Amino acid sequence: MWHGCVEAPSSSHTLRAVEGSAGRLFEDELERLAPLELRRNDPNVRIGQPPPDRLIREVKQKEKDIALVDISASQDGSLRKQILVPAAVDAPSVYHGATVRAQITAACKNSRSPESCLLHGPKEHIWSAACGARCQLVELTISSMKLGESCVASSGNAELYVDRALGIAGAHEEVEYSVVLKDISPPWPADCRPSALLLWADEQKQIATQMLQQDQVHLALLKFLMLHEMTNRTDTGQPNSHTELKALSRACRLNAAVCLGRLSQWRRVCEICSDVLAEDPCNQKALYRRGQASLRMGLAPAAQEDFAKALQVDPDSKEIQRQVSYCEKLLTLPIASRQCARRCADVGCMEW
Repeated sequence: MWHGCVEAPSSSHTLRAVEGSAGRLFEDELERLAPLELRRNDPNVRIGQPPPDRLIREVKQKEKDIALVDISASQDGSLRKQILVPAAVDAPSVYHGATVRAQITAACKNSRSPESCLLHGPKEHIWSAACGARCQLVELTISSMKLGESCVASSGNAELYVDRALGIAGAHEEVEYSVVLKDISPPWPADCRPSALLLWADEQKQIATQMLQQDQVHLALLKFLMLHEMTNRTDTGQPNSHTELKALSRACRLNAAVCLGRLSQWRRVCEICSDVLAEDPCNQKALYRRGQASLRMGLAPAAQEDFAKALQVDPDSKEIQRQVSYCEKLLTLPIASRQCARRCADVGCMEW
């Protein structure tokens, strides 16, 4: 059917045949020139009068929401990945120590020339997940992934993105890693007996301790917290194994407090140590580390109380005696002077 110089299709078949952006543009242009009812073969339509209920569609489609996932070990949103291709719902997740095969591409985000933008890859790599073979940024990313997932993560912190094995040094403002997880072997430890899980957990704890000593704080924190959650979920049904799991969980939480102290997250340190003290009120390390965190937050009375309790557990400790004396002197100062003294003083080492 013709109307002037514009041909209006007698059915919507023609429009259904055109898909995608070109189809939307075609429909928008046709609606502008011919009324909607005319294209539907409505015999009662008044030629040239557009229907009052016609909606003008936008040619530019609304952008999809970007899927961002927190991958920071401290779960404070400081480090996130963007999921490009999500994994299937029932896809297996990466566990620490699993052998993973992933395609890695690294690029400098702020590079002005295309030649210097690409730093590595795309290239496949095989390694044991979360064991320190790759930089902390890649290890944190891979530890949060499922089989078949594709994502990108970036950081301007050289401690996170430097990977000597990949030839990436710390001379860049920000480095972005693109990771495609292609295989996990095996999906989960083959031997899930309580004794085998305890052996695996103890091995992972030793690896995390070495990472902390090598200043891989973020990855060590991730591993300590993962081990704590795993031990809480495991029910061995055996009293001896249960006791070992509780001791392992307590040690991992105390080590996680050290990591959080390195990251200056003092409130989290207090929370974790308080959690340990709820189970073991006389735990000397928990009392000491909570006292350290309280000092850093300016809570001298609470710090003095924790140090005093720790000194009752170990009266011969020179370090705790020093902290008690420091708190006593600090409490004699005006509040404003306490804040200045707290910023300038050496309040001890969290690793004690």
